[in-house]
Amino acid sequence: MKQHSLFSKFISWLSSPEVFGSASKNLVGTWLLFEYYMDEREELVHMREIDLRRENQKVVITFADDEFEVNAHISVPLVARLKKGRWSVAKNFITFIDPENFRNNVEFQFAFEKGNLKLLKKNERGMIEFFGFFKPAAEKQKSS
Repeated sequence: MKQHSLFSKFISWLSSPEVFGSASKNLVGTWLLFEYYMDEREELVHMREIDLRRENQKVVITFADDEFEVNAHISVPLVARLKKGRWSVAKNFITFIDPENFRNNVEFQFAFEKGNLKLLKKNERGMIEFFGFFKPAAEKQKSS
C-alpha cells in the first residue's frame, strides 16, 4: 500500500512543472491576459478582466518550441515592448530573449495555478512591475 502511494506521488511530481523541462511543455500554446497588478508610484493598480475589456487592453502571448510572440495593447511599458524572440526557462523563471539586443531581455518568475499561467516581474526595490494572470486561449473560446 505504502509503495503504491509513494509511486503515485512520484509520478505526479514527474508530470508537474517543478520538474526540469516539463515547464516548457506547459508553456507551449497561446495565453490570454485576464487580470494583472502593478505598482504605480505608491499605489497598487489592479486590473480585472472587465477593466481590461473596458479600456481595450489585451495581451496575447504565444509560445512555440523556443520562440515567443506577444500581441500587446496595454498601458504597462514593460509588457508593451515585448514583441517576438526566443524564450528560455530556468527553474521557475522564464526569460524573453530580444533577438536584437540582449539588454532588452526580460525575466519573469512564473507559476501555474489551476491551469492558468502567472508571470511576475519586480524591480530592484521589490515593487511589482507586472503580475499577470493568463488563461489558455482554448478556455477563452469555450466561455465566449
